[in-house]
Amino acid sequence: MDNPTLEKPTLEKPTLENPTQLNKDISSKEQSITDLSSTHSIPFHSLNPLPYEQDEAATPPERKRTEAKTNSAIEIYREIIKDNIDYDILIQDPKMDKDRLDEIVEIMLETVCTARKTIRIAGDDYPAELVKSKFMKLNSSHVEFVLDCMRENTTKIRNIKQYLKAVLFNAPSTIDSYYTALVNHDFYGSK
Repeated sequence: MDNPTLEKPTLEKPTLENPTQLNKDISSKEQSITDLSSTHSIPFHSLNPLPYEQDEAATPPERKRTEAKTNSAIEIYREIIKDNIDYDILIQDPKMDKDRLDEIVEIMLETVCTARKTIRIAGDDYPAELVKSKFMKLNSSHVEFVLDCMRENTTKIRNIKQYLKAVLFNAPSTIDSYYTALVNHDFYGSK
C-alpha cells in the first residue's frame, strides 16, 4: 500500500471586485448594502449645525408628521363627537354643566381614539370596534340621559371614569326603559 501524499493547497487573496451574482432576485435593499461596502460611498454628516429650530432638531421629521397626523385625527374626532351630541346647543342650556359635558366629550374621545383591541366596560371586555361604534352613535339625548343618571345617583362612585364609560356604552340600550320607568313612577306615584 502506497501512502498518498498530501499537498497543501495554495491560498490566494480574493479579488475585491464584485463577483457575478448568481441569484438575480436580490432586493434593492440588499444591493444598497453591498454598494456601501466601498469606503467612498459612506455618507458623512457635516459638523455645521442643522437648519432646524431647537425643538425641531430633537424630533425626527417622520415622528413629527406622525404626531401631527395623530393630533389632527384626534381633533377631527373631537369635532365629530361634538357635532353628534349637539355640543353647541347643549352648552347654551343654562342648567347644563359645561365642565361635566367637556369631561364626557373627552372620555368619548379617549375611548374612540384608543389603539386597544378590547375595552373594559362594567367589568366585561368588549371588542374596541363595538365600543367605538356605540360611542360614535351617541346623540344629545343620550348625553342628557347620562347627566340625569349622574344627578340622580346617590351612591358613592369609586371610579367615575369607568362609571361614565359604562353609562355612555349602555345609554342607547337603556334610555327608553329609564324614561318609561320615570314616567310610570310620576304617573302612578301621584295617585
